[in-house]
Amino acid sequence: MIRPLAPVVRTLATLALAGTFVAPSASAAPSKDKAAPKKVKAEKPKAKKKRKKGDLEIDLPVETFTLDNGLRVIVLEDHSTPAFALSIAYNVGSRDEQEGRTGFAHLFEHMMFKGSKNVPDGGHFKYILGVGGEMNAFTSADVTQYYDVVPSHYLDMVLWLESDRMRSLEVTEENFENQRAAVKEEKAMRVDNAPYIGVILDVFADLWKGTGYGHPTIGSLEDLNAAETKDVQAFFDRYYVPNNAVMSIVGDVELEEVKQKVQQYFGDIPRGPDREKFEPVEHVQEKVEIEREDKLARQPLYLIGWKTVPEYHPDAKPLELLVNILLRGDSSRITRILKDEKKLVIASLPIGSLGGGRDAGMASAAFIPVEGASFDEIKKVVVAEVEKVKKRGVSKKELQKAINQLTVDTVEQLATNLGRCIMTAQHELFYDDPKHILTDLEEYRAVKVKDLKRVANKYLTDKWVTVAVMPKKDK
Repeated sequence: MIRPLAPVVRTLATLALAGTFVAPSASAAPSKDKAAPKKVKAEKPKAKKKRKKGDLEIDLPVETFTLDNGLRVIVLEDHSTPAFALSIAYNVGSRDEQEGRTGFAHLFEHMMFKGSKNVPDGGHFKYILGVGGEMNAFTSADVTQYYDVVPSHYLDMVLWLESDRMRSLEVTEENFENQRAAVKEEKAMRVDNAPYIGVILDVFADLWKGTGYGHPTIGSLEDLNAAETKDVQAFFDRYYVPNNAVMSIVGDVELEEVKQKVQQYFGDIPRGPDREKFEPVEHVQEKVEIEREDKLARQPLYLIGWKTVPEYHPDAKPLELLVNILLRGDSSRITRILKDEKKLVIASLPIGSLGGGRDAGMASAAFIPVEGASFDEIKKVVVAEVEKVKKRGVSKKELQKAINQLTVDTVEQLATNLGRCIMTAQHELFYDDPKHILTDLEEYRAVKVKDLKRVANKYLTDKWVTVAVMPKKDK
């Protein structure tokens, strides 16, 4: 039996991120010029909530401050290991791109490593990797985020590297052409020549047409070919500015030293234009049935999904828990029936992250059928289990299991300096609260059995999206 599950799962799980990359190294040296420290606006730590019996004993003892230019900074001291992680989350993703100029956010994930006024091409890699550190970046529909993990005595070096490219990225014709070619190569390798991926991305983009989520994060070849250096510079000037970014530093650092040095390296970078507010994304959906051929596919891939709610909607957590109960893992309701009882699929997996981004939510799943299994057979099982939830709900045990799964996911994210660094930056960026990830945990734990029955009836209707990706037939 063919079992393409592992590569499909890995690919589908990372489709919302445009990917990471490796660039060559070069030499450089940190500047020794130091500006006089200025006062920064310190913010009072928020009062701790009184914990109730049964609450999770998890805390993020963060301190925050904001520079005059709008750069928000989060510091979480943890002296358990002699290292720290630094992340800068820029409030820009593929949803910010203009029609005819898609792929710019992802392009900048590459461009930011091509050198700045005092750092040559590849210098960032040379310095971070040269001291035994790690670094990378990722792009989604909503955010572009960079991170570094280094021994604790390299604080000056990392702040200098990050501030120099925020202040003076080298947007040259040569650098642009080089990275445009790199993105084309990445698109060809990871999307155009991978089974299912290109077709699935195009389908989900079509579902959100007319919104910022109506195109894949990696963009199109036509738009990349049409772009000019001046377009790239304008994108940088608009979005890569301190008041459109959040920096988080987690690990073996001292708050007062961080305040002084962040001001030293970032304080003189000019504030940029303020961000416009996004209009709410319409989630109304009619029944959509799609069949596409994929010349690279060797067997079918079936998808079923519903447009639901944005990430921050009160019903988002019950829906996420419901999808876990139905589809996460071999013991989940639908997967157990399809895989073990009826032997219709090799695997099923939830892929809600493909639905768009924070403002465009979907509950969806992919199914890899066994040879000879039809989509209609799989649909019947899905419909039957959804109807059971609508009528009878789920058990307390099922709900608790789903809550436990998502709690473990969160704890794993918060177990490292890098995980805390990335998550606190994102939650400050999107919710104005670096500890909002703990609020997420509280919201999961507050969901009741009746909530899952309610959201099943409200959102998992017969107005669903079904997609059959079929191997291309030989003529």
